[in-house]
Amino acid sequence: MDQALFYISCIGVILLIGLLCSILSRTFNLPNRLLLLLSGLCISAVKYNGEQLIRFSQLFLNSIAVITLAIVAFDSASKLKLRKFDTISSAAFKLSIASFLLNIVLLSAASFYLFRPMSILLAVIFAAVISGTDLSAIAAMFSGTSLKLFELLKTESVFNTSFVVLVPMLLISIISNAAVPSAFLSKALLILQHIIAGIGTGVLIAVLFFKFMKKYYSQILSPLAMLSAALLAYAGAESIGGNGILAVAAAGIIFGNMHLKHAKDIQEFKEVLSKMLEIIVFILIGSIVKGSRNISFLVSAIFLFLIFISIRFIAVNLSLTNLNYSLKEKLYLTLNIPKGIAVAAVIFALATKPVAGIDIVLNLIILFTVFSVTLSVIVIHFTKFFAKYKGART
Repeated sequence: MDQALFYISCIGVILLIGLLCSILSRTFNLPNRLLLLLSGLCISAVKYNGEQLIRFSQLFLNSIAVITLAIVAFDSASKLKLRKFDTISSAAFKLSIASFLLNIVLLSAASFYLFRPMSILLAVIFAAVISGTDLSAIAAMFSGTSLKLFELLKTESVFNTSFVVLVPMLLISIISNAAVPSAFLSKALLILQHIIAGIGTGVLIAVLFFKFMKKYYSQILSPLAMLSAALLAYAGAESIGGNGILAVAAAGIIFGNMHLKHAKDIQEFKEVLSKMLEIIVFILIGSIVKGSRNISFLVSAIFLFLIFISIRFIAVNLSLTNLNYSLKEKLYLTLNIPKGIAVAAVIFALATKPVAGIDIVLNLIILFTVFSVTLSVIVIHFTKFFAKYKGART
């Protein structure tokens, strides 16, 4: 079969499987992303002539990883409204910062100790990725939690998604630059150039595209223009030695904080595109990342997850000290930590990087994703116990 036709067929099959998973998720009230991951694992077991039946070239996987990262980074950054900062936003910002910093310090140290072949930088990357939350992972199952808890968790996910995407990719760049033999000052200047060139490119492209879209708006073409702005910001920054993800994030912040008519149409387009990428990425993760079957690895991962929950509880208490939240509500915020498309995009991108020891990090992140989504599903079923309840959705 022609390779192009083979890839098209594989993508069609993956999207069909994703559609069936979505139907099952809605029908039986199950977390869709776990179903997609399990589907990917099943796909990886299907062989033909000794090879995985549904497979893609490394170039294709790299391209999908870059596109997904760029869209996730742009979308998350565009939701950061600098002018709209109320009490919930302030609490969510403190919670995301506290969780992120405590994870970077404590969780990275614990993971480095428990999984010794892991380098300290990879431990920090793991801690940074795991700091992310995404309420849409279980949004279909939310049934009348108190408004302030739901809004707080939703706003927190907006803030920490940016950290999840930016920090790991910056650290991967540092690891890559560290491998190049040169003086410390040269490396430091190279990293600084990486950051400045990335932000500068993103700002320039965002301003140019915003002026164009403001003057020549089209319901069909403007969403495509925003997508091309994100991809061009990434490509432009990388081509001049800058950081593509920083460029996309900078462009997203500018787009999100400038007034643009018909923004709802653009948001609907992004949601459809994000849903398609979510299906592809989660299934591909399940099919290309080989999970560890070592029992001691699983036990250590469960113990590390318990440490992670403890750190989260500390962060919740530190950030909400002066606010009127009960112990039960704080426990609810502690245990609702599902991982979503941002974490998946980073897993997918990391899986395409030739970094020594990255397999341990990938296996841990996937296990934490399964643990966190499962825990959140269980907690939501006990919403009556934790928070004010407005009635179950049937």
